[in-house]
Amino acid sequence: MKAAAVRLFMGFLSVCAVAGCATTGGQTSAKSVIEAKFAAVNRHSLDDIVALYAPDATVTAPDFCSPRRGHADVRRTYQALFTAFPDIAVEVQEYLQEGDRVAVRFVVRGSLPGRTFAVPIMNFFSVRNGVIVSDEGMFDNGGRKCSA
Repeated sequence: MKAAAVRLFMGFLSVCAVAGCATTGGQTSAKSVIEAKFAAVNRHSLDDIVALYAPDATVTAPDFCSPRRGHADVRRTYQALFTAFPDIAVEVQEYLQEGDRVAVRFVVRGSLPGRTFAVPIMNFFSVRNGVIVSDEGMFDNGGRKCSA
């Protein structure tokens, strides 16, 4: 159970990146889309998170056996994380934007029975037309096997 929870958490780390509500019209900056995503993560708002991803978005992470694609995989990933870690939260430390690309350095914090954790992560996002089309997570997964 503990190993499964850690694998689940590591999956979250790759998809993690904070949020609010999706904005698909007008001139939405790439950074504002990513800021909205991290705000939604901290609210544990699955609908808002999913709405910020393109229907065919790709999400990768060191502990995913293969890329995750689309709304169903985004929802499945975050639902599993919020279920496994009800107190999980993200603390963004830095955003860097160049055009439609945004790099984010952040720490994911939460707890498991008897201990707390803080995992530093880097994510690289591509945003087009106000939604995330690519989410590439980078973190130390401790050598754990990948999860589907």
